[in-house]
Amino acid sequence: MPPSSSSEVRLHVAGMDCADEAALIRHALAKSGVESLNFDLVGRRVDVTFNPERISAAAIVAAVEATGLAAHSHQAGDHVGDDHHAHDHHHDTAKRWAIASGAVMLIGWIVDGVYADSWTEAVFGRHGDLDHAHHSYAAIAYGIATFAGLWPMIPRAVTSLRFGRLDMHVLVCLSAVGAAAIGQWAEAAAVAFLFAIAHLMEAWSIERARQAVSTLVGHEPGWGDDGGHESAPVERWIERFAAVYTPVVTFAAIAVVVGPPLLFSLTGLRPVDSGEWGVWFYRGLIFLVLACPCALVISTPVTVVAALTSAARRGVLFKGGGPLERVAQAKSATLQAVREAGVNVQCRTQTQTPGEPASPEPWRRRDVVLTCDHDEDIQFLVSHSKRALRVIRQNVSIALATKFAFLAFAVFGAAPLWLAVVADTGATVIVTLNGLRLLRAD
Repeated sequence: MPPSSSSEVRLHVAGMDCADEAALIRHALAKSGVESLNFDLVGRRVDVTFNPERISAAAIVAAVEATGLAAHSHQAGDHVGDDHHAHDHHHDTAKRWAIASGAVMLIGWIVDGVYADSWTEAVFGRHGDLDHAHHSYAAIAYGIATFAGLWPMIPRAVTSLRFGRLDMHVLVCLSAVGAAAIGQWAEAAAVAFLFAIAHLMEAWSIERARQAVSTLVGHEPGWGDDGGHESAPVERWIERFAAVYTPVVTFAAIAVVVGPPLLFSLTGLRPVDSGEWGVWFYRGLIFLVLACPCALVISTPVTVVAALTSAARRGVLFKGGGPLERVAQAKSATLQAVREAGVNVQCRTQTQTPGEPASPEPWRRRDVVLTCDHDEDIQFLVSHSKRALRVIRQNVSIALATKFAFLAFAVFGAAPLWLAVVADTGATVIVTLNGLRLLRAD
């Protein structure tokens, strides 16, 4: 509970579908008087604890809306207006642009294929050959495909730059424009198209989890509203890691572009021509693509949401990912091991948890609520939490391994730009589907 001198406002933010939007809001609300933020991506909700003597609720709403996201405040328990129509319209628009980008890119490939020596060269180019020329009509098609793929991202990229952030939207735009600048029009189109697909996949995964929770809430009125939502420590760690990882890899991209050619020139080891500058610039673009922590930042929220939703279907209500992660640390499946892990449990069918002294605390101060209709409830509570934590660790490992492997490949020129995009998109899809497996509770 916030201190008596603090107030809390609950914001419903339409369009908050991924960690990038959450990070942007966090940046916008880094103001004097704002004490803490708690994000619920699935509910498109932000709980803001603030000092009313230093900042007003209206100023907080205005700061969020300055990011380009629509926001309105409401009280706990209030019915939040359904924004599915606006979300579906935005999603359908993004889908149409992505389809257009892919269709026009295919036209470019066909044109290139007709005039190229082989279809392999038309689709993939000559690996390491930055002088590969596209047919003029194909280059025009690739340019249109790049524009179509980037168009939905441009407004958010501009907003992120205005707030001094290098998020996914900015890095994708820079990578695609950079590829086009060195004549790699096909790869520029591939970057734009594949990231448009990745963005749709990310929004789809969050919306699927949101719909599952919405169905559940119909059977559990008020779930999550009265008790607050505590994010998992691993979620906060990933957010901090991504905040450092993105600028570090972005600056590493600059080092890859200018470092080796300058080293060769200054040491006199060998002359460096304009073509070699282009080679290292191309490799730097791969670093920019890999600087987008898409798979990493989506890996945990989707997994936590899926775990909370499936547990709730089983009659176990967690107040966020924090209690879920703490329960997973329990040494055994007992109502005492769970308490020692720092989790307070309340049975809805009893006045207090079996084996625990009666407490006057309302259930809003409990971390987990069980039905206690079955003897195996506590066993499920612990085993499900441990399973969720295993999946989170799997997802983080997949995302990081993919990133670092392709960063190494990029330095040695062992992977083209389009393959880096496919790897990044593939990792995002893999961790999303792996996390959603938890919707099926054993």
